[in-house]
Amino acid sequence: MYACGSPSPFKEPCAALLSAGAAGRVSLVTSVETLQEILHRYRSIRRTDDLSAVFEAVLAATRSVLPIEIEDLHEARALGDRIPPDSGVSSRDLLHGAVARRHGLSQIVSTDRGFDRIPGLVRVDPRDLRL
Repeated sequence: MYACGSPSPFKEPCAALLSAGAAGRVSLVTSVETLQEILHRYRSIRRTDDLSAVFEAVLAATRSVLPIEIEDLHEARALGDRIPPDSGVSSRDLLHGAVARRHGLSQIVSTDRGFDRIPGLVRVDPRDLRL
C-alpha cells in the first residue's frame, strides 16, 4: 500500500521492491491476507479506482500467494497467547507470522515493528533493501 499510496519515506523502497519482484530479480511471496487487507483498505477509504491497480501490482510482483489454513489460525492464536496484547502485534500480524512460519519463511518485509516480536521471523525494513 505504501508503494501506491501518498508520499512517504516508504513509498519509493516499496515501489522498488514490487518492481524487482515483477521483474524476477527477487522472489516474493505473500498470502491471501495481504490481498484482503488491500481490498479492505482501499474500499474503506473509498479509493476503489486505485484498488485494481494496487491489487494487480502485488499479484504481478509475487511468485506465489499462500493460502490461509485452519492451522494458521490456531498458530496465530497460540502466538497471541505468548505475546501481550499491548505489544503492538495485531491479530493480522499474528496471522501473517503464522502463515510465514508454516511455509518455512524466516524473513518478512514490512514497516510494521510488531513483526519484530514474532518468534522465528526477522523483519526487514523496506528502506534497508538494496535492490
